[in-house]
Amino acid sequence: MPQGAENTVRIGGILVAREALRWTPARVPVLDLRIEHGSRQVEAEVEREVSCELAIRAVGAVAQQIEVVPLGTSILIEGFLGAKSAKNRNPVLHVRTFELLEGN
Repeated sequence: MPQGAENTVRIGGILVAREALRWTPARVPVLDLRIEHGSRQVEAEVEREVSCELAIRAVGAVAQQIEVVPLGTSILIEGFLGAKSAKNRNPVLHVRTFELLEGN
């Protein structure tokens, strides 16, 4: 794997699901969420609508901060992609920072 490879994602969406806050054996809080994203993007010089649902994981203090955000809230998340687990290589967006979008 190349050292210093870029891995930053910034995406906005609606918070649509949240599991219960859990704790690692080292007592670090972990929270799994899902957001639903929809937007218009230009691809091959053609504008099109895109939508997806994305798995999100918050760890540490940010997990406790985002735990109280109500479902249905518009949120902007910045973080990095990582595998869900050692056995499940599906991507999960790990939250570095988040902000609530206006209109909530």
